[in-house]
Amino acid sequence: MVALSLITLATLLGSALANPVPISSFDVEIPAANASEVDKRQAAEGVYLLNCGPPSNPNTYHPVVYCPNISNCGRIPSNNNLCYGPTKWETSTGSCRFPTGVTFTWNIVANAQEFPYFAVVGSGNNGRPRPFTIRKDNQGVLYRDGQGYDCRAIYVAV
Repeated sequence: MVALSLITLATLLGSALANPVPISSFDVEIPAANASEVDKRQAAEGVYLLNCGPPSNPNTYHPVVYCPNISNCGRIPSNNNLCYGPTKWETSTGSCRFPTGVTFTWNIVANAQEFPYFAVVGSGNNGRPRPFTIRKDNQGVLYRDGQGYDCRAIYVAV
């Protein structure tokens, strides 16, 4: 009886391995904790609100970086995609004007740093019809600037 059960189990397992069900057949969304938020936004434009500086003062300056394709944004931005923000992101309304003439405005709740990573903490707009949703980022290094300072993602708008 035990031998028969093992044979049946081996047959079923062999069949499952030989004929796997494609993952797209399931209606499953990968939770944010298991997948990079940036990976899920491939080929979408986005804006990063960063803090840059050396380890002794990681808030030396505060760039706003526009990314035409956010999945390819981990490098020093061109001048046209860079402007500078305030010393504190969590303001009722903030804005930054890029050299192209486009202004990005944002509203971030005052206690946004108390939220978990990737939680929605505000909204943004660059004059286009589609508004941006701003999420708290995990403060990972987006790029290292020309002075060797780490530029960390505090918020991301997509």
